[in-house]
Amino acid sequence: MGAQDAKEMAEIVKRRFSLWREVVQAGDFVRGSVTVLRRPCTYARCRLCREGKRHPATYLSLKEKGRTRLIYLPKGLVTQAKAWVAEWRRLEDLLRQMSKTNAEMLRLLARRQSRRGRRQA
Repeated sequence: MGAQDAKEMAEIVKRRFSLWREVVQAGDFVRGSVTVLRRPCTYARCRLCREGKRHPATYLSLKEKGRTRLIYLPKGLVTQAKAWVAEWRRLEDLLRQMSKTNAEMLRLLARRQSRRGRRQA
């Protein structure tokens, strides 16, 4: 491995370790979206429903076995659910970066092996 390749590999390993540290230190997370739906209530005498208006309710929307599932979120859990969804998106981004870093590492390792193969021939 040439000096330039060794330097590049050291930078990649350092970046990879930094990404792993961030992944390991992640907090709670959930894959999904927080969404507000407007639905009629169950009370027959509800003035809003009779006027055609609906009541807002917040849900966590997620996929399970290819189907969308909604989990009702009381007002006290909405902030926590949003934070968990944000943490999932941050982790997804970290994993994308890590994948890119690993691909760079494989590229350098492949270059190293192909040089070694040429020398032996």
